[in-house]
Amino acid sequence: MSNQATNGSFLEKKVYEDIRMMITNGELKPGDKIIQDQMAHRLGVSRTPLRRAFSELERDYYLEITAQGVFVNQFSTEFLTSIWEVRAVLEGLACRLSAERMDEATVLYLRTLFANAYPKFEEGNYDPYHKADRIFHTTLLEEAKNPVLKRNIENTQVLSIALDLGILRSPEETYQEHMDILDAIEMKDSERAEKLMLEHIRRTTPLLAEKADK
Repeated sequence: MSNQATNGSFLEKKVYEDIRMMITNGELKPGDKIIQDQMAHRLGVSRTPLRRAFSELERDYYLEITAQGVFVNQFSTEFLTSIWEVRAVLEGLACRLSAERMDEATVLYLRTLFANAYPKFEEGNYDPYHKADRIFHTTLLEEAKNPVLKRNIENTQVLSIALDLGILRSPEETYQEHMDILDAIEMKDSERAEKLMLEHIRRTTPLLAEKADK
C-alpha cells in the first residue's frame, strides 16, 4: 500500500472519530444538519476524506444522508430496542466464551476497575464507572477470542452505540450485576455467565425511551 493510501485511510478514520465524538458528547445534536464545507474547514481536511467519513458514519447509524443534506441521526425507541435485542444475544455469547477462556488475572483486573470506580461514583463522579463499564464490555468481547463474533459486533455497531449512550442505570444497580457475571466467569460457569449477561442488558430495555430522540 502506498504512503498516500495509508495517509488517506488514517485521515478518514480521524475524521470519522472526530465527528462521532461531536455526536456522542452532544456537541452535534440529533437532527442537526452538517454543512460539508464548514466541517471540512473546521477539521482542516478536503471534502474527499470528509465524504468518505460521512459514508462510514451513515453505515454505522450516526448520520443520515438525504437529498437535503447530511443530518445527525435521530434514534427512535424502536431502533434502540432493536440494537439492545441484538446486543443481548451477541454479548451473551461473548460472555459464555469468555467464561471458558478468560484467565484469572483478567478477572481480577476487571474486579479492581469496578472496586476503584464505585467509591468515586458515590462521591458524585460517574466518569470512572463509565470507563470501567466500557472496558468491561470490550474486554469480554476480546476474551471471547472469536473473530467472527467480534466482526459481527463491530459491523453492527451494537456495542459502540450502546456504550456511547452512557450509563442508563445507576451503578447502585449494576455494580453487583457486574460482580455476579465475573463470579460466573471465574467459576468457568459459561451457561450462568451468558444468562446473567442477557439479564443485565435486558434490564435496561425499559429505559431506552428516555434516550430516544423524540
